[in-house]
Amino acid sequence: MNASAAQPDLASLFPSREQSGFGGGEGFIIEALGEHAVISVADASGHMIYVNRKFAELSGFGREELIGSPYGIIKSEHHSPGFFRDMWETIAAGRIWQGEFKNSRKTGEVFWMRVTIVPYIGANKKPEKFLSIGTDITETKLAEGVRQQRLSFDLIKDEIYLFWPETLEVFYANRGARIRLRALGHPMNGLTLPALLQGVSVQDVSGRLAPLIEGRRKWISFEASQQRPDGRSNPAEVTIQMISPDGEEPRFLAHIRNISQRKQAEIAKQQFVANVSHELRTPLTTIKGAFELIRSGLCNATPERAGQLAAMGLKNTTRLEHLIEDLLDMERIASGRMVSRLKKLDLSVLMQRTMKEMEGYKPEKAVRIDSKGIDRPIWVKGDEERLRKAITNLLSNAVKFSHQGGAVEIAVERNGAHVGVSIRDEGIGIPEPALSTLFDPFTQADFSDRRPSEGAGLGLSISRAIIEEHGGAIEIESTEGAGTEVRFYLILHPSASEA
Repeated sequence: MNASAAQPDLASLFPSREQSGFGGGEGFIIEALGEHAVISVADASGHMIYVNRKFAELSGFGREELIGSPYGIIKSEHHSPGFFRDMWETIAAGRIWQGEFKNSRKTGEVFWMRVTIVPYIGANKKPEKFLSIGTDITETKLAEGVRQQRLSFDLIKDEIYLFWPETLEVFYANRGARIRLRALGHPMNGLTLPALLQGVSVQDVSGRLAPLIEGRRKWISFEASQQRPDGRSNPAEVTIQMISPDGEEPRFLAHIRNISQRKQAEIAKQQFVANVSHELRTPLTTIKGAFELIRSGLCNATPERAGQLAAMGLKNTTRLEHLIEDLLDMERIASGRMVSRLKKLDLSVLMQRTMKEMEGYKPEKAVRIDSKGIDRPIWVKGDEERLRKAITNLLSNAVKFSHQGGAVEIAVERNGAHVGVSIRDEGIGIPEPALSTLFDPFTQADFSDRRPSEGAGLGLSISRAIIEEHGGAIEIESTEGAGTEVRFYLILHPSASEA
């Protein structure tokens, strides 16, 4: 930088009509233009040899600081090296360049200019000087940036609010927030962030914002309640950060997300863990008790009695194995590692075998299992072990929740390239509110008639995953107190397709 360099008269930089190409009176025209535009002239090396008053005022530097300096003195980090390389290649070739610059003032604030750079060709047919004529478009750029930002906010389903630090007054709400405000009958005028949250005072919000204002934190997050249009409330997660757009006052951005589903999932998982813990502990206690009795000799351990205790232990060991296998299946489903090996399979034989195995399930309930449509081969594309597990889960549910001495009916029917299977019981049924979540892995219909029943509540989730893995689908219809019907379909093997 040459701080003491004297600035020449602008007109003297373009001395002749022949050289400049501007025509007569070009100095007068440029000086007149300088009253309305931001003008500078650089030499062939890119150092400024002239700046007008508006250039100095806009940049915040004095003319004596600018003259002799490269344009890098006002350069921001916004543009890539390729941007400047293309610009210099254009003007060095003697062509006019037009574009927009994001520059940096002496204070560090940014400003935008739309610039036209005209090369001045010398006697050697090469550019000797570069005349830059620009206009300040900072306000336009900021307005466009705000518009684009708010369009982006409107794409977010959660609620976004902008509010002032001093008053906590909201001055912007995205589309999701505006819909909610209209539903609640809240006007935007005079709305503050605390008014959007239940049980949160102005003092509480101000205290939470203090670390952001002081620069000790970049963001804060807390949970609160929001009023719903029906008068009830829902849990919400509130995340707030301070933002400082270029050339504008700092403000707060609040992101409010409804976390009702997350809370329900947390409760369901807690219930699931408690249920699984119980299901693991019960057979372990039985097994341990049986072996303790055998070891201590307190059971008058005749071979017959010892055999009964051993059978009890084996039965509960099998129960543990099934539970552990269910948990492993859920992990495979969650990680996408459940893979079925499909081959030609007779569904009728599989159903008959599964029904035979179910004869020893819940003998005290004396539930009868009837079948229809499995008296002839039905060839499907399936994995025998996976399908057996899915059907066993569905049948065990039907038996488990049937009334004493009731009946379960299995009906199989071919329909074009598919085969449909229906398993219907006349048991206690399922409450309507529980139907929508029955297949969720961490939820289970919960009412007094079912709670004593064993099981971790994973059977339906696993069955659905297996059937969908086979290219089929499953659905449930139920009426509380009248019974339940589960229907699913599978794809017939090509050799079994009907003409």
